[in-house]
Amino acid sequence: MLRTIDIAHAGQTSSEAIILLEVAISKAKEEGVVAVKIIHGLGSGSIAEKVRSWAQEQKGRFKAVIPGEDYNAFNKDAVNMRSEISNKQDRDFNSRNPGVTIFWL
Repeated sequence: MLRTIDIAHAGQTSSEAIILLEVAISKAKEEGVVAVKIIHGLGSGSIAEKVRSWAQEQKGRFKAVIPGEDYNAFNKDAVNMRSEISNKQDRDFNSRNPGVTIFWL
């Protein structure tokens, strides 16, 4: 299962968005979710930057972290992650969307 979480469109600060991200990732892991797509949008870029920095700090916690612009059929991690999920329909796959980041749990 690929769960989608929007942390960018409720008017929170980047720090609040990271708290939402941490909670969403922990909850998804507990529930056996394969991957989480975080919608962080672009806007000023501060939330996107914080999400990706946080992901770097968490190195080793995830099978892979896939930036939306690299979420395509040419990315080995994206292809392998998608082989584990049952519903393969995802409008962001192959769309080079920098407003999302996928966490393969």
